[in-house]
Amino acid sequence: MGHVWANTKVGNADLSRVVEVRALVDTDATLTAILKSLANELSLRITGRSRVETGARGY
Repeated sequence: MGHVWANTKVGNADLSRVVEVRALVDTDATLTAILKSLANELSLRITGRSRVETGARGY
């Protein structure tokens, strides 16, 4: 089975900043992870850090 990708929009809480991204979809994921650069672009406050590994060869 291949990987499932979706074009979607990600925004901050008040939607004053919204970015369209291509995301890898994992319906069995425990958490959602985004790049630090995207968090910065959306002016999000980082509240924690986790090391994330995927089976998607480099994604």
